[in-house]
Amino acid sequence: MNQFTRREFIKQMGFVLPLSLLSGALTACRSNTASTTSHLETTALSNQKTAAARVREFQLSAAITPVDLGTGQFKAWVYNGLPVGPEIRVTEGEILRVVLTNNLPEPTTIHWHGVPVPNAMDGVPDMPLPPVQPGETFTYEFAARPAGVYWYHPHLGYQLDQGLVGPLIIESKQAAGNYDREYTLVLDDWATIDGGGPAATERRPVGMMGGGMMGGESRSPTANEPLTEPVYHAFTVNGQVAEAASPFIIKQGERIHLRVINAAAATTFGLRLAGHALTITHADGRPVEPLTVDVLRMGMGERYDVEFMADNSGRWSLYAMLADLPAPIDLATFLYAGVVSTQKNGDSLSSNLLWNSYDRLTGLPEEAFPSVASTQPDQTFDLILSGGMMSPAWTINDKIYPDTDDLVIELGQRIRLNYFNHSPMPHPMHLHGHFFEVAGSPGLRKDTVIVEAHMGQLSIEFVADNPGHWMHHCHHLYHMEAGMMNVVQIS
Repeated sequence: MNQFTRREFIKQMGFVLPLSLLSGALTACRSNTASTTSHLETTALSNQKTAAARVREFQLSAAITPVDLGTGQFKAWVYNGLPVGPEIRVTEGEILRVVLTNNLPEPTTIHWHGVPVPNAMDGVPDMPLPPVQPGETFTYEFAARPAGVYWYHPHLGYQLDQGLVGPLIIESKQAAGNYDREYTLVLDDWATIDGGGPAATERRPVGMMGGGMMGGESRSPTANEPLTEPVYHAFTVNGQVAEAASPFIIKQGERIHLRVINAAAATTFGLRLAGHALTITHADGRPVEPLTVDVLRMGMGERYDVEFMADNSGRWSLYAMLADLPAPIDLATFLYAGVVSTQKNGDSLSSNLLWNSYDRLTGLPEEAFPSVASTQPDQTFDLILSGGMMSPAWTINDKIYPDTDDLVIELGQRIRLNYFNHSPMPHPMHLHGHFFEVAGSPGLRKDTVIVEAHMGQLSIEFVADNPGHWMHHCHHLYHMEAGMMNVVQIS
């Protein structure tokens, strides 16, 4: 079950935009091995402890800055001058305080993707607070919990596709995991021109997905229509293409832990580490029963913790198998200490590839998140996801945000959302302020879930325990901005 040939896997990927075969890795590393130098020393923010010992304060400045991914310099919208914002790493239960200075020419926000923060800290404009205006500062402050892998980005216009992303790691108060070395990998897609994705002149025609027609007419949107996704020039890991990046160093016999974040605006990744299988330990920060796969599929906004044993010495490629491309895209290099060869080892693929799907994942019990599977929902909402045919609009129940219907819910109610995807593209649906359980996957808790294309169906359930007005949307940025978004009201 769920074993696919390479051709079938590529079909399952749904869509990916053509690009130059560029991608890479600027390493951000944490190691339990004392002799290993931490690359975080060059990218992590300076932590400043205030008089309250449990408060951790960080400074972020959003500005237009020249960056170079290894493909040549261009101007991007970034945090602290870096193509990937500094890793913010705190311990569960500490108070996270982030002071944002907006040096951009337009308002901005920070959304803490996946963290169930108080509504006022969620970073969605006017829900309830206005965005941070140019030249102004704003302080985000909230309790850092629960432990897990998250990320931060704006929630305003197309800024996410201009470079404004960064990782947020909340470490458990318990003992460190049973691994020897850890790396954080932030995946992203780039239009390597001044202004990034929204400034790209080469764009996908309406109805064109993944390099081929999937229905609809091949025409470019007019000036009054929302943007379609650009043709990306590069994929990166931690802000560098593979050719320009330092390799991730590992040692024979080590257990390696990877925290992988898909921060791309419009790309689903299928990750393969040549010569190694990956064991999933967490999905969107929540623990799962270990599941070993050959390929890790990740929709926009999803995060996975994976581990592997360094038992196959060599120089190995981390690559992405993407739809409609004749060859994989090289993303990064994993290099065993002591290996001097400059040639990468070849990857021997079996006739069947084992990859992750939600029905193969089982969540582990967490005291803070009792399962809702044994109770009946108080309200059920059916949500039909459509678009990608004769117009660039993407809809929920045939309506475009802000004219979509709010989901009005009483605090404490158990809610079920039934998704029906009537469009030709998969949609990674993300709910702010809450974790949910994926129906049919025992105890699997997430905050972002892919609803498959072509009549795909999926249901989620959650307890509405965080009051406020919360965004619920497709995390394909160009689908969200074209209307696939609504509001969950909890009071």
